[in-house]
Amino acid sequence: MTTARTTKAAQPIPASIPMPDAALRTHWAYQLYVRLARPTLDWVGVFGAAWSLFLGDHFGKPMPDGTRIIVLGFVAALYGIRTFEKTKGVA
Repeated sequence: MTTARTTKAAQPIPASIPMPDAALRTHWAYQLYVRLARPTLDWVGVFGAAWSLFLGDHFGKPMPDGTRIIVLGFVAALYGIRTFEKTKGVA
């Protein structure tokens, strides 16, 4: 004996989710981060790569080799995605 299954129709996902207004959202630092997420990640990657390659050694606090590989892999992936988006005309 089989029972009939009823399913609901899928609801479309809204193009944007309305967010409540908050004082934090008008703060300059929040706006800077929201509008510049990719450049923020780029600068974090640049600083991480610089620290892992030569700044850490210069200041006497080098990264372990495993951490260096992870940081440099993150930077390579970040710029690889950026390059891919530029070739597709997205970024």
